[in-house]
Amino acid sequence: MLLLLGLCLGLPLFSKSQEEARSWDDAAEQVSLRVPRQLRLLQRLKAKPLMTEFSVKSTIISRYAFTTVSCRMLNRASEDQDVEFQMQIPEAAFITNFTMLIGDKVYQSEIVEKAKKSRDRIEEKRNKTTDNNEEKGADMFRASLVIPSKDKAAFLLSYEELLQRRLGKYEHSISVRPQQLVGRLTVEVNVLERSGISALEVLPLHNSRKKGSGTVEGDTGPPPSTVINQNETFAKVIFKPTVVQQAKIAQNGILGDFIIRYDVKREQSVGDIQVLNGYFVHYFAPKDLPPLPKNVVFVLDISASMVGAKLQQTREALVTILNDLRPQDHFNIIGFSNRIKAWKDHLLPVTPENIRSGKLHIYHLSPTGGTDINGALQKAIKLLNNYVAQNDIEDRSVSLIVFLTDGKPTFGETNTLKILSNTKEATGGQICIFTIGIGNDVDFKLLEKLSLENCGLTRRVHEEEKAGAQLIGFYDEIRTPLLSDIRIDYPPDVVEHATRTLFPNYFNGSEIIIAGKMVDRKFDQFHVEVTASNSKKFVILKKDIPVESQKLGNDVTVTAGPTSDSGKDPNHIERLWSYLTVKELLSSWVQSSSEQEKEQLRQKAQALALNYHFLTPFTSMKLKKPGVHTGGLEESRGMSAATGPETVVQSLRGADVQPGPALKKSHSPRIKITKTSVDGDPHFVVDFPLSKLTVCFNIDGEPGDILRLVSDHLDSGVTVNGELIGAPAPPNGHKKQRTYFRTITILVNRPERSYLEITPNRVIMDGGDRLVLPCNQSVVVGSRGLEVSVSANANVTVTIQGTIAFVILIHLYKKPAPFQRNHLGFYIANSKGLSSNCHGLLGQFLNQDAKLIEAPAVSGKNLSNQPFPAEGVPEAILNVKGRRVPVVWKQRKIYNGQEQVDCWFDRNNAAKLIDGVYKDYLASHPFDTENSLGLRKSRRAETGSLLEERV
Repeated sequence: MLLLLGLCLGLPLFSKSQEEARSWDDAAEQVSLRVPRQLRLLQRLKAKPLMTEFSVKSTIISRYAFTTVSCRMLNRASEDQDVEFQMQIPEAAFITNFTMLIGDKVYQSEIVEKAKKSRDRIEEKRNKTTDNNEEKGADMFRASLVIPSKDKAAFLLSYEELLQRRLGKYEHSISVRPQQLVGRLTVEVNVLERSGISALEVLPLHNSRKKGSGTVEGDTGPPPSTVINQNETFAKVIFKPTVVQQAKIAQNGILGDFIIRYDVKREQSVGDIQVLNGYFVHYFAPKDLPPLPKNVVFVLDISASMVGAKLQQTREALVTILNDLRPQDHFNIIGFSNRIKAWKDHLLPVTPENIRSGKLHIYHLSPTGGTDINGALQKAIKLLNNYVAQNDIEDRSVSLIVFLTDGKPTFGETNTLKILSNTKEATGGQICIFTIGIGNDVDFKLLEKLSLENCGLTRRVHEEEKAGAQLIGFYDEIRTPLLSDIRIDYPPDVVEHATRTLFPNYFNGSEIIIAGKMVDRKFDQFHVEVTASNSKKFVILKKDIPVESQKLGNDVTVTAGPTSDSGKDPNHIERLWSYLTVKELLSSWVQSSSEQEKEQLRQKAQALALNYHFLTPFTSMKLKKPGVHTGGLEESRGMSAATGPETVVQSLRGADVQPGPALKKSHSPRIKITKTSVDGDPHFVVDFPLSKLTVCFNIDGEPGDILRLVSDHLDSGVTVNGELIGAPAPPNGHKKQRTYFRTITILVNRPERSYLEITPNRVIMDGGDRLVLPCNQSVVVGSRGLEVSVSANANVTVTIQGTIAFVILIHLYKKPAPFQRNHLGFYIANSKGLSSNCHGLLGQFLNQDAKLIEAPAVSGKNLSNQPFPAEGVPEAILNVKGRRVPVVWKQRKIYNGQEQVDCWFDRNNAAKLIDGVYKDYLASHPFDTENSLGLRKSRRAETGSLLEERV
């Protein structure tokens, strides 16, 4: 559906001066070559209206997404300029608001009943264009207007959609195609899922349909400048590329689709039910069930138009799909043109011999003739009906047709209404038809109705896309049926106006969503009953859901659009219910063949869409007379689609979700947090805040040594080790070699075991799901009380349970000298969560104190102000852990050399300062939690714990 905004504001699209200027430009280009082409291009670019800002903010609450796009334009020319705002929106989305600001005038939209002709209404048309910038599964919204000379304009577009679960993930896609480089470009996505977020990922920018722009093949991970901030139930993703980063992706400003995928944690009974202010939503997605057997017929168009790459790709895809069939499945293959060519006259079981024979048949199919869609479908339905009727099937099974074509019916029965009625009558509601339409010549409306009327789905494949990959992806969605004949019941005295509750099949990785309006009375229990068939079993699931509170957060409701007729602000579940109800009414309208029924459905859908301000095929968008704009763009009336959900997110985060450190901004490269650290070659610094003393020492290790830095495995469950790398000593130095930390490894044992491996180039986070983060991009990730924040090429901050924080500095050299290596520095930012039994080269000092017991004569003065060097200071004696440690005063640089600290230096490689000797702190591997010094203590502690458990 193309939503083309015809804004008849009484302003000409092109002024006379513009036309003269354009004709002059054309003449100058043809006649004169004295002006260099680069200069002429620069002049044209300079005259083009400049986009100063493009921002998209999307808030997803329980799978329901509110998205607002704002764009600001500036006309720098000395004459009026025409400009077009365009935005691709998901095909399933409803537009809820559009606002324009031109100079000081505000044009605010309202949703009205659709009229056939109107000068100031938005017209709805099917998109017939083949614009290279448009993506599959997306509609194009366009608005054209004229910006006065030296003036500004702004656009604000809001839309809503319910995310569908496919292949085990929800996908939210945002088009980032401003058509030019933008000074301020921001995409922000907030995700709030009460049941918990799992498997969140940000994909590389996707722009397959525009060559030379968007992602480069081989790109992995989020786009540059993406920051991910996540805890158990809330995630914030921000994409904010600079102009330089935008130019590296696409000079023309067509960056592509910014895509987020995620799933939620779910209980495996009747599903997830949420109730809010008189409305409920029910998400049902069972797993770990045995798959149902499939009876499937693949119907492939082999008419003359399929010749070449389309047929070749489809053959290869079908071969892949045949390999994926299960032993309990049965299948057949039909190729059709003006003739119907069935591989066999009945369905065959899946055996190696039958699969091999089926593949040979596929490769022997050759394109020729016309397109007999009706005949092909009738043949496939007959094969399935005969198989079910002639075989005493003990197991319950699912009968499917996968139908692929690139054209319209040209042979046999060509009347689409007759084809639909023939198909529906033949299937008898027992066979689901899944259709794929390839290219621009296909009758997509026919395929859509075939699927809608026969419990299936439909997909469109664009001409230049790979049909084979689309076919495999589509089949993957339906390859594993888990349940059939699903019925979900709610108490009739509690629920009214529920959406569809009967479903023919449930496929693994998908989700059944039901929403409803509840009777206006108080109740404590909400009874849910699910009945379905699974293989030989009849499944019945029952549960009473306690309804303790029907409010969200601190009595906050979601203002997701203009207020309803009742004057109350609707909440997100109410809007989800209205969205789903309108979608079902539209589907029923498409399927209906009765004019009376179609009119009743149209009126219901239109009334609901008007009430909730959805732009649908039965409503249109009218621009009100302009008012005077006195405030910022966000202050304009009707902007609640952007601000409402954010209010709720903030309330929920405060009320129910403890974000803790996971919602902090990433640290700046210059860190001033603590002196307790090890950095450089490696130089250790220990701060004793009680006595206001700082002690430092060196450890001369060997390349390959793994040093235990923090060891608190039995108590807080945290261990930190550092692995050394060697380098030659600088010329004229007193050392034979230098050693640096090339790897810092952190083991976190509570509440769940997680491993972190940090190098100057990447961070590997393994806590069940393995995640690799590059150190040259800023990103924040976290789950289960563990947060990792990467500040690009500067540092990595690791926060554990909000009470332990480590900062790892990244030292990089553009042109390293022979004695330099890229390495890491380790700083303890917060040690509150570490126990008093903590050990390690740094950990052993965290809960200790030091005293200066024999100071030099100058100790009464401020040594940091003394001009003499460290070696000129007389020796002093420190008392650390009851040991007398000879030290001298010294100055040492920390924080990447940006700060200098005064410290008492142990010149003897910490011989008397640390417990034991250097070799006691060597680990056998990077994640080793044992310590020869702490081993006896650890075993005593473990024995004590066992005794306590026995008692």
